[in-house]
Amino acid sequence: MKTWIDSYRFQRIFEIIPGLSVWIVIIFPFAFAYSFPLVVAYFILIFNLYWFLKAFNIARHLINGLYHMKYNMRTDWYARAEAASKDLSGFLEKLEKDYQKKTRGSLSKMKYRDLKKEIEEIANLGGRQELVKNINDIVHLAIIPTYKESFQILDETLHYLVESNYPSKKIITVVTGEERDEENFKKISKQLEKKYAGKFKNLIFYIHRDQAGEVKGKGANLTSAGRKVMEYIEKEKMDPENVLVTTLDADHIVHGEYFSRLTYKYIIDPDRSRKTYQPVALLFNNIWDAPAPNRVAAIASSFWIIVESMRPYRLRTFAAHTQSLKTLLVTDFWSTQTIVEDGHQYFRTYFAYNGNIEMVPLLVPVYQDCLLDETLFKTFKSQYLQRRRWAWGASDLPFVVKNFMKHPEIPLREKTIQTFRQYVSHLSWASSSLLLATAWIPLLFNKQFMDSVIAHNVTRYSSNLALTAWVCIFFSVWAYLHLLPKKPEKYSHFRYVGMITQWIFTPPVAILLSSIPSVDAQTRLMLGRRLEFFITPKIRKSKVVIDKN
Repeated sequence: MKTWIDSYRFQRIFEIIPGLSVWIVIIFPFAFAYSFPLVVAYFILIFNLYWFLKAFNIARHLINGLYHMKYNMRTDWYARAEAASKDLSGFLEKLEKDYQKKTRGSLSKMKYRDLKKEIEEIANLGGRQELVKNINDIVHLAIIPTYKESFQILDETLHYLVESNYPSKKIITVVTGEERDEENFKKISKQLEKKYAGKFKNLIFYIHRDQAGEVKGKGANLTSAGRKVMEYIEKEKMDPENVLVTTLDADHIVHGEYFSRLTYKYIIDPDRSRKTYQPVALLFNNIWDAPAPNRVAAIASSFWIIVESMRPYRLRTFAAHTQSLKTLLVTDFWSTQTIVEDGHQYFRTYFAYNGNIEMVPLLVPVYQDCLLDETLFKTFKSQYLQRRRWAWGASDLPFVVKNFMKHPEIPLREKTIQTFRQYVSHLSWASSSLLLATAWIPLLFNKQFMDSVIAHNVTRYSSNLALTAWVCIFFSVWAYLHLLPKKPEKYSHFRYVGMITQWIFTPPVAILLSSIPSVDAQTRLMLGRRLEFFITPKIRKSKVVIDKN
């Protein structure tokens, strides 16, 4: 029976709330600056203080995350997975010996913590070998949806799958194209099949044909391919719990330790079916070729995933992610009704398991392309459209509220926190940069207030806070230089100058290529205007070289 919470009116109320909230926050300084200047002044001061503290907190998580990620990138996780799979007690004993040996040696503080946590995870199994999956039973399924991508892009993606520190003969690779690009897809499929035949457990090419009621986007393609490959899984009599499904965009290049670390984390976790595994998205593939503003935007997105990985309770599925096939059968794969299927999958899984799920940050990178198009103007335009599509995640709010009302078994506190985070994250995304840059402007038009002592103090304190917060940029530059791929030979060393001075574009990028696209998306949602899936162009001018360390 259809209830009020399933009605169109309920849906529209919670579609309106995000955009309406954003506009209220943006207009507030302008509406109150003349009549209530003191209120606006203290609002600005408190807001700047909040961002001052937040900037240092973000910098702290970024540096910690970088160290953890570097440790994971240098560890042989396949050897660890094999050891745990064969002899859990012996593996624990070896880890404890390494811990004792290395704590007296050169092991850094971060590595010390990682190894200690790993020992605790294994110790919690109580030596029960039956709780650990046999590594030889695990099969990986990589699904790569594509639309009008070139052979070069897909070739490099498959190349690094084969070169991974995980046997490619244990990886089923599915490349799935779209019906509206069928001729181009068939041509590229033949090239890929010729080059990679026999290198995977199976290499499958599939064409998604549009179905009535589907939203054109990646989710429909992924789900169609997932359902189709189930025929092969059932024919081979594979246990869905032994199949780990990773979604990869056409430009995604996995780090050599990705599948190995994923396998290790999965086989040692008795509650594995309730976990979603999230790598770090590093948009660095072609970063040397992209314009400075787009590099800054790419770095900001990458660093945000690192920061959120250090706070798993806030982490959400983004771009590449992994779930077991058993989990995906519970959620009926991915949503075919949204253009933001990645972030939406978190909540679909959350409600399918009545809130009893967990995000597992792998802190191993999956490299992606920095946005680059044919011309400078097209590059900036495409960056805007990409961010606007990402910001369409605000459309999940009605889904979240509706499903919380249908799940009385989930504690009220948990519902409140989850809803608040979903709501505030998009409000902050859209409004924070604009407020930091413009909130003080209306006060300039109130001459009587500007002549007061409080106006002078608020302006001075706010400026000092903003300037001090810029110190955090140095932490970002330091982390960026540690992750920057090797410079292509065609560029001179002078190119490094631009790669450093690019940070002057941070304020305009934060406003023009982050906040405003988010305002755009939430305003469209508020007005009931649907947003179509924007396919990000993928152009590279240099061969991808990833950091193995």
